Amino acid sequence: MSRNLFKSLRVAVTSLLLAAVSVTLASVVDTKHNLSATAGANRIADYSTNEDQVCIFCHTPHQAAPAAPLWNHRRSLVAAYGVYQSPTLNATDITDIGGGIDTSNLCMSCHDGTIAVNDLVVPSARVGVNPTMGSGHELDATGRISSGRSANLGSSLSNDHPVNFTYNAALATADTGLVTPFSTQWVDAARTLPLFGGKLQCASCHDPHDSTNEPFLNKSNQGSQLCLTCHVK
Repeated sequence: MSRNLFKSLRVAVTSLLLAAVSVTLASVVDTKHNLSATAGANRIADYSTNEDQVCIFCHTPHQAAPAAPLWNHRRSLVAAYGVYQSPTLNATDITDIGGGIDTSNLCMSCHDGTIAVNDLVVPSARVGVNPTMGSGHELDATGRISSGRSANLGSSLSNDHPVNFTYNAALATADTGLVTPFSTQWVDAARTLPLFGGKLQCASCHDPHDSTNEPFLNKSNQGSQLCLTCHVK
């Protein structure tokens, strides 16, 4: 093996290892979704004053609410969010998520602004009650995402990208402006945008555990990359 070839291989392997490390380090701990007291030294935002567990604000290993994955946050009582309507919308089974337990409901249990982020089904045994929260940045004094913040989507989804509809080859054919999804689990072959039971949900575009691509996007939207994964424009 020539010296130059060996050097090239070494650089390539090093680059792959660095990429793997950067992927591994992406964690909810380093995002605004870390609402624990341990986040306070890392960023200016609202967080708990007495709960040091990170995952507990969304998940619990025992006595979880009847929603996957081991859900630990009170779900919103909003009965109807409405759905986006457009003359170009060809999805025929789009369903209002109000009152349901679809993946998007889990997001809205904080992001509709009606439920406090610290309203847990099972508080930690150490704290014993719902954790106390700071306020004044993202959160108001009740622990809810403040009105007017971009993270507060409100209780109407009629002016937001539609969710909770089947995204399949039939829809892509009917629409003519959509990419045919790779499978019932993924929009694309690169597996960056997931589907949930064949349906598009909030988590198809957003990953709550990784804010590498703000705001919690599953892939960069530079040059509309994320949009163009689904839309042919």
